[in-house]
Amino acid sequence: MVVFLITFTVSSLISNSYAAQMTVVLSPSLNQAEPVFTANRFITLQYDPSSELAKKFATVNDNIRFKANASSPGMAELISGINQDIFTEKQSPISIQNATVDYTGTLRGSSDRLILSYKVVFTPSISGFTLPSNNSESGGALVDLDWRGFFTNRPLELQVPSLGNVSLNYPISLLQIKYPELAQQLNSSEAGRIFNTPLFNFEKIATPMERWHFLFDPTGSQASTAGSGYQELGGARVVSIFSLGESSFREGVMEAEETEATGVADGTNINVHSTTPPPSGQVQIAGFATVSKSGNSEIAFVTENAPEGTTTATGGFPLQVLFILAGMMAAVSVFVLWKARK
Repeated sequence: MVVFLITFTVSSLISNSYAAQMTVVLSPSLNQAEPVFTANRFITLQYDPSSELAKKFATVNDNIRFKANASSPGMAELISGINQDIFTEKQSPISIQNATVDYTGTLRGSSDRLILSYKVVFTPSISGFTLPSNNSESGGALVDLDWRGFFTNRPLELQVPSLGNVSLNYPISLLQIKYPELAQQLNSSEAGRIFNTPLFNFEKIATPMERWHFLFDPTGSQASTAGSGYQELGGARVVSIFSLGESSFREGVMEAEETEATGVADGTNINVHSTTPPPSGQVQIAGFATVSKSGNSEIAFVTENAPEGTTTATGGFPLQVLFILAGMMAAVSVFVLWKARK
């Protein structure tokens, strides 16, 4: 328990320095959840401080912020499109019924640059991640994990009052609303590639679970008091916590993505730099979870209680877990057949 407390505290401090891109609490018995996906990006336009652009943007301090829910115009189409992409790319059985969005875009100018920042929080209500199994003797449940790293090229447009159509997915939309002439000029240059690179790219959250840090709390009390957001769901007090984003020899280093491009606006050369923070994520599962991989698919085999004496499984599994894996493999065969038929 002492090891858990130290490790959890350190990992919590480290994760705060990253952009939290996905968090979720899963209960196999409830088979419903509300994962939180957060897309972050920073784009810097750098130009000559003596240019007309510098005069125009030197004092800019502006932002766009809005929230949307299931009743917002365009949300139904957005949900339908993401459902299609998750099924097509991941062959995952999950379904999004509704969702909320919190969009924040800011523009900050100075003498030689304009900085744009994006934060889009997408919170869908999902179901269907608990998979059918014909192996009742195993005493556990199968949970699909493939949906977590979805990607979509769709514009994901919403009709926002006083703003019109806003693309959640394309960074160019922020400029189109605030500075349409600048957006048009950049969009027709090399910089257009950066401004049309989707924000909703969570593919790195699909990093194999073997590279996620695994913590196990046999009571759930430590996870709850440590501020992880854990909730006692489905009657299970045991909690398995998988975290992505901590750098170590075993998990490796998660790095930011950086891209450069150039453009021209109002006769001024512009250097464009895009930064997407390193991925991070946390999956909390009510129960004791062991992960198995078949091809590109990953599932968790979840039991209500852990083997006696189990504390944490990072870096190696206790002997008792190996016995659980034997029962798990029979259940996995059903999952593999299900995927193959889709």
